[in-house]
Amino acid sequence: MSGLSKFSVMLCMILIATPAFAGSGKQAAGKPALNPVSGFAFANASSAAGRAATGSPDLIVLPPAPEAVAPVGKPAPKDAMTLEDCIGIALRKHPRIKGAEEDLTAGRFRTMGAFSNYLPQINFGVYRNGVTSFIPFGGMMDTTYSYDSTFWGFTGNWNIFDFGRTYYSVKSDAELENALDKTLSSVQQNVVYDVRDAYYGLLRAQTLVKVAEDTLAQANDHLREAQGFYDTGVKPRYDVTQAEVGVNNAKVQVIQAYDAVTQARITLNTRMTVDPMTKTVVVDRPELEPLDKTLEQYLALAIENRPDIQALQSQKNAYGLAVNGALAGFLPVISASAGYDWNNFDSSAVVDTSSYQVGITFPLFQGFGTVAQVGQARAAALSAKYRLEDSKLGVENDVASAYLAVQDAKARVAALAVSVQKAKENLDIAQGRYEAGVGNIIDVTDAQVQLTQARTDQAQAYYDYHLAYSRLLRSTGAGVR
Repeated sequence: MSGLSKFSVMLCMILIATPAFAGSGKQAAGKPALNPVSGFAFANASSAAGRAATGSPDLIVLPPAPEAVAPVGKPAPKDAMTLEDCIGIALRKHPRIKGAEEDLTAGRFRTMGAFSNYLPQINFGVYRNGVTSFIPFGGMMDTTYSYDSTFWGFTGNWNIFDFGRTYYSVKSDAELENALDKTLSSVQQNVVYDVRDAYYGLLRAQTLVKVAEDTLAQANDHLREAQGFYDTGVKPRYDVTQAEVGVNNAKVQVIQAYDAVTQARITLNTRMTVDPMTKTVVVDRPELEPLDKTLEQYLALAIENRPDIQALQSQKNAYGLAVNGALAGFLPVISASAGYDWNNFDSSAVVDTSSYQVGITFPLFQGFGTVAQVGQARAAALSAKYRLEDSKLGVENDVASAYLAVQDAKARVAALAVSVQKAKENLDIAQGRYEAGVGNIIDVTDAQVQLTQARTDQAQAYYDYHLAYSRLLRSTGAGVR
């Protein structure tokens, strides 16, 4: 026996010893318990369940196919969720949105607090005083005098004019409040786009399940065909073992595809803030959303609409106003105060007292505190300006990248449709040559692998378009729906 023949015999023996993955992949009665997360079950060589399922030892028993997407062309289940449904749940429940709403509420109260400096401050107080005096006149003439008194009444203070301190403080806090409002919008949009990404990720994962299952069905057909040729003596045992390896690989791909669906569904659930293990079913969105603007138009839309850019612009305005408010610290303050109280002196009759005072205060020296406040405000204003400029550059880069990604995905969708068609034709040719006896099983296997890869790439490109379009919407700050 030649060296090549010995090698062929050894290769066949190794392949025969490899766990066979024949059969339809359906579970039989007595199947092992499924894993609660992945849904996979494994039967070992001596497992009665494994032998009952397909008659082959060491068989991986496939779980039921995940159904995370409503079948196309059929009425959707009542609990099937559209993209808008998923977004609505996230907008109502997401903790990031709740936190941003509370930040905005705090900002509104801060503005209210600054505005309160325009109004008089009125207080009511009650005071009890006791006084004891010792007067040393000498000897028997020493005198101790004591009395008690009770005061109660109203006092008021009013900052009549402070040359812009209160005005700029109110305007600055109002701008910061507006920045928090835009931040809330930015958080809402980010949550929406996170849900969009997860939604299309689930659709893509479910599509790849169909590709993997179709590949497994083809591999099983090839195995049955190879087995039939071998039984009639037309083809060697090598073709059977080669087909068994193909079935093996196809089942591994199915398992990976099932696991990807489980992970994609968990991702969508967590982004909607629902129980990760909820059996969410979504509705497919087969249409490709149109790219209806030029890159320049998307760039202009982003600078105009992005809420995070608007928030930074409001912060920049707020810090600019804070500089004017700090400079007003060098100017005088005109204020007034008044009071009206009652005094019950040493249990005698109650005495009414009223008073008022109007004055102007000049800040001559504040220990360089005002100078420090002005310097700090100017530095903060410049920092906000540079952050805004940097963010605009980042937005322009994001928009350009997303726009090019959409165009790339659109071109790949069209090109891969042709690739899938050609791969199908190539598989038909290889299958025909094999059946005619002029081809070999490796050509059929290679053609099958090429078709699987082409269909996988097509599904990836199709949903890459959706994901890239979603990122384009995110980068331009377009509507959340």
